[in-house]
Amino acid sequence: MKVLIYSDLHIEFDRFIPPDVPADVVVLAGDIGIQARGVLWANETFKCQVVYCAGNHEHYRGNIDRTVDKMKAAAASHVHVLENESWIFGNVRFLVGTAWTDFSATGDTITASMTCARGMNDFRMIRADSNYRRLRPADVIAKTHTTRDFLSRELAESFEGKTFVVTHHSPMVEVSGPEHEGHLSAAYYNRWHSLVERADFRAFGHTHCSTDTVLGGCRLLSN
Repeated sequence: MKVLIYSDLHIEFDRFIPPDVPADVVVLAGDIGIQARGVLWANETFKCQVVYCAGNHEHYRGNIDRTVDKMKAAAASHVHVLENESWIFGNVRFLVGTAWTDFSATGDTITASMTCARGMNDFRMIRADSNYRRLRPADVIAKTHTTRDFLSRELAESFEGKTFVVTHHSPMVEVSGPEHEGHLSAAYYNRWHSLVERADFRAFGHTHCSTDTVLGGCRLLSN
């Protein structure tokens, strides 16, 4: 199976025309476009099957609890918008969820969450709850724990083929690049080493750091 991976295209800033590369599945690992714009782009751009994982920027100008539903509603039949869901194609099981962060990666959850709340646009651009209040670190932590529970549960189930995990946020510091330092880096990666080694492939984005490496028997890929 040929899988083509994209993330962090940010078509809200500039259009992206992908090269004509044959693929069986296109994986979009988040931050393609705000709200459903990335989905509409994927509908028209690709004819093969597409696995779409929302990034943090998909939620900008929207509600963290409702954006994925709007993306799903806009998706064509060959575009699979997934959040804490699995999709099997051939002999490959795709497990998909944004992942977010619980701010524990730097060892001080309270300081990291406060630093990220001040320094990340997410907490100004994303809303939560029915009253559309500003996003809070606690909202992100809850989303992160839900995805971790989903992955842990699914990875515990045996599968005859290959398992391909897709998240937007990075699963570990070792593949996250040097761009972000201090407690702000907690917004970019988790420490999910035990989950990584239970999959065959792992695609992610968010760090804007190109990665193609094998750790614990899992091939990790990021643009």
